[in-house]
Order: sequence, then C-alpha cells, then structure tokens
Amino acid sequence: MISIITPTYNRAHLLPRMVQSVLNQTYKNWELLIVDDGSTDNTKQIIEEFKDPRIKYYYGINSGAADKRNLGVEKATSEFIIFLDSDDEVKVNWLELMVHEIKENKASVVTCGLEKHDYKGNFVDIMLPHDLGGIFNNTIANVLSGTILMKKNYFLEAGGYDIELNAGQHTEILIRLLPVFNKYEVKIANIFEPLIIIHLHEGERIRNNLDAIFSGSLGILSKHKELLEKNKEEYFDYISVAGVSAIKLNKVKEGKKLLVKAFTVKPFLLKSFSRLIIGYTPFLRNKYWGNFNK
Repeated sequence: MISIITPTYNRAHLLPRMVQSVLNQTYKNWELLIVDDGSTDNTKQIIEEFKDPRIKYYYGINSGAADKRNLGVEKATSEFIIFLDSDDEVKVNWLELMVHEIKENKASVVTCGLEKHDYKGNFVDIMLPHDLGGIFNNTIANVLSGTILMKKNYFLEAGGYDIELNAGQHTEILIRLLPVFNKYEVKIANIFEPLIIIHLHEGERIRNNLDAIFSGSLGILSKHKELLEKNKEEYFDYISVAGVSAIKLNKVKEGKKLLVKAFTVKPFLLKSFSRLIIGYTPFLRNKYWGNFNK
C-alpha cells in the first residue's frame, strides 16, 4: 500500500479536484491522509462527502504545512509514502507507474515529472527529473510534492521536514535525505513523464509568499552554510533570492547587503552584477521590484 499525505489549509474549494484524481487512480491500494492545518472553512464537510474508507481526515491547530506533513507520516500505515499538495492533481497512472518501479526494478525511491497549468487550465511548462546541481551531488530526480515516493523509514531517519522553515522545505529535507539514501545504497528510479499537474492559481501559495521565501532562504543559508559555500552556484542563488526578496519586502538595507554578498560569490556573472545595480539604484528598484523607500 502507498500512503499519500496531503496537508491543507482553507482549500475546501480546491480539494475535490485533488481527491477525485486520487480516486481515479488505476492502482487502488492506497490510503489518503488529509491533515488539516486548522482550516476555518468547510474542509471537513467536503472530505466527508467522499465515502471512501481509504480517505482519512485529521485536524490540528495551525502550525504550518511542514508540521502537518510530519504528522501525516506518523499516521501513515504503509511502507512507502508520497506527499501531494491539496491544490494539485495527479494523472490516472501516477501510482501505477511508480509501483511498477518498486515491484519490477526493486526501487525504494521513485521520482516523476510534472506539468504546470495556469489558473485557466492552460499548459504552461513541464519539469522532468533533472540534474539537481552540485549541492545534491548532481543527483537526477524531481523533489517537489507529488513527484517523489520513498520508503517511510528514510524520511524518518532524515528527521522529517524542518517546521522552522517557512519555504524551501522540499529542498532542505533532500539535503538531509541524500546521506540516508547513500547509507542504504539507494538508486533513485526516475519516470521521465509528467504525472503531476501543478495548478498556478491566484490563491495563496508558498512560492508566492515573499516573507516565506525570504525567511526560508535565510534559514537554509544558516543551516547548511558549510555545504552551500562548497557549491558556489547554489550559494549564489540562495543569497540572491534572499536579497531580492528582502528588497521587495522593503528591507532595502538588508537586501543590499545580501546582494553585495551574492556579487562577491559570483562577481563575473551578469545576473549578479545587474541585480546589484538594480538594488542600489532607487529608480531601478522601483521599476523592477516595486515601490520602496529611498
């Protein structure tokens, strides 16, 4: 059996699409654990309308998606787990193809591709398993919610999601998962097909939350500083993202310091130089990153 873990918060209007896509799976041996992060809408009522014993609902106080994912893993009864966001959906053969890798190729970690659709349902982009970069030892995989299935004990041994991080949880836990995979000599099986549909709706998402992106980037920089410093590309990206996010949040002084630091990491990169110029020029800051105090 596969345990699917879905954290949710005030998404009663989006949940039916996700739940129905799971019910439509050609592979039927699963449980769906929906862990409610303190919703104030009719989420519970919507879930109860699906009369399927494989769907299990848990409610808790608002403590963040990472904490609810960890709780879902604690409740999971299967050897294998996979996370799925409440505003996304999966194609009918999502689990079938992943389980095939487990049964036929003895895989214990499987990743797949995804599609991005806009709020009108139009196709936007595709992301297949790819080289994750030096910080991840150039591992080929996809690690967003819904794209990575693994043995539950790997997740637990890595320590679960960091509930202190407001963003970047998937990236951060992979940093801790890789040594666990190496310990058990895990070879990641990849399915080079998009089996997940991510909907880029206009509602709240972590990837649109500047506060979360800013604090999450700083959290990862602090927690994995030594590792990042050995991989300049990723180190530059995290510092640069934190700097731009800070300026967009009107933390101009802090943002400029971060952009200077990013420039020292990659001084000959055009993107590094251009962001530094924008950060230090009020007119360009206002033009590209919003209206801020001089």
